[in-house]
Amino acid sequence: MFSKYVNFILVIVGGALLALVLFLSGLQMWLVFTLVMIFTFVFTMGYPFYIIYKSKSLRLIDQYLTNHRSKPIFGYAHALAHGTDEEIINQLNKILKSYANAEVQEIYKANLLVFQKNWRGLIDFSKSMENVAYRDYYAGIGYTMSNNMGKASEYLQKLRTPWIVHSLKAIIAMKQKKQDQFQTEVRLATKSAVGMQRFVLHHMLNRMAEGVFSTKEK
Repeated sequence: MFSKYVNFILVIVGGALLALVLFLSGLQMWLVFTLVMIFTFVFTMGYPFYIIYKSKSLRLIDQYLTNHRSKPIFGYAHALAHGTDEEIINQLNKILKSYANAEVQEIYKANLLVFQKNWRGLIDFSKSMENVAYRDYYAGIGYTMSNNMGKASEYLQKLRTPWIVHSLKAIIAMKQKKQDQFQTEVRLATKSAVGMQRFVLHHMLNRMAEGVFSTKEK
């Protein structure tokens, strides 16, 4: 919370200093006002947008998520890095209750089934997903969790998006206990993503490496 107040103070102080410098430079008041407004917008809106969607710095993203984890989607990503499986599941349930968007519902319902280690439910649910890429991706994860590598490979062949391809390859390698290949695919998957997607991938795949996705028959 302290960082939020610091950021707010920085915007006020920075805007005031910028206005003073611009006034002293002889600019007209309307131009000073316009430039200060642009500065404020970039700092308050542009910078968060950059962190969430474009940044490649896991540390910077982590700091942002720590300060905004009260929002369910940010709370889920933060829990992936710092929480327990139970906390992750709680955050996923909050997302499903908070957002009615169909694609959000699909993705986070699938993630919930993964963390519940319910591969049967995941495979069945994937069949109803509207997004073809996610449908094949989560079906591949489900079949990997069930040790059906033949079916998992079939779905892998359908994928085209780099981070999705390398992510599923990493999960398959992890399940086959091919540690070197797993680490290679994790690096490639993370390298192919930016922003929160990069952060989520990094921490989810590392959780797999720690064995949290071992499954029981359901």
